[in-house]
Amino acid sequence: MPDIPLAGEALRRVLTVVDRTAELATEVATALRIRPNDAAIRTAATSLGVDVLVFEPADFKAVARHLEPLEQLIEAVPPDADGMRWRYPDEAVLFRCESEVPVPFDEFTARVDISRVIGLTSGYLAGCTDVRARDEAGRPIRQLERSISRAQPAYLALSGADVLDVCKLETIDYGWDEQLLRWRQVNSANASALQDDGSVSFARTPEGTRVTICTHQEFALPPLWQAITPALWPAVRRALVEEAYRRSFHITLSAIAARGQGSGAVPAEEPAGAAFSLWDALAWVAEPLNPWTPSVLRRPTRPDFTDSSGFRHFRPERQPR
Repeated sequence: MPDIPLAGEALRRVLTVVDRTAELATEVATALRIRPNDAAIRTAATSLGVDVLVFEPADFKAVARHLEPLEQLIEAVPPDADGMRWRYPDEAVLFRCESEVPVPFDEFTARVDISRVIGLTSGYLAGCTDVRARDEAGRPIRQLERSISRAQPAYLALSGADVLDVCKLETIDYGWDEQLLRWRQVNSANASALQDDGSVSFARTPEGTRVTICTHQEFALPPLWQAITPALWPAVRRALVEEAYRRSFHITLSAIAARGQGSGAVPAEEPAGAAFSLWDALAWVAEPLNPWTPSVLRRPTRPDFTDSSGFRHFRPERQPR
């Protein structure tokens, strides 16, 4: 019998190669104008796409009642080596991850506005917010937000997946030791999201600030993957999902931590599409196949990828335990 951990590690490496190949192919396709440029979406005017007047305070209060059982369910799952947790209710994915940022809570929350944290998520392209209520300090406590993000992982975008377009009700609580944003989907203009609910919290800890993300999501697949997915072994399907979430939320947690540490995103010295020579690109794609490369790749000297706005993204290193 094959060693299961080794087989799983081999599959993760292959999936990383597939996704990196798709990222490069998508970048080339965009450069050749086969696919629209992300910049067009970023600069286009965005509206909520829903009638804000149909939502009452009771609808916002219901967000917490909807999410609390899901948060308790995923909290009971032991974290994996990366601190991530998964459950699979029906066809959706219930997910949780967290990260400790060595910045005092008060300093961190002064730098990171939790009511705007969706804009720091991986693949974010554009969006808008309508604040419906504020607290005595003028901070948003009830709002609607529409966010538009790239389809992830990259091989879904390359095979025809539309952008992820979600409008949601959001509530924000500001406590002395914790700030909490919760959301529940109320619309998806292009039907890309069948379910997208979740929360982000910042909590005071002795070491600094703990960032926790919990999501309950199900996204529409492009026709090719609708045909392929039923034929995949459950273990393969799960590996595809978990590797996609791992990559996406590593980037999201890194972006939030960078903002909290005062550095934010780092502008690239080169424009998107010029970050790699052909040899560099091939070496980057093939790197996970090197048997001496750690399972979580060390931070490369070049970025993990460069987005269309010219920002470089690096996957964080695994910290020793």
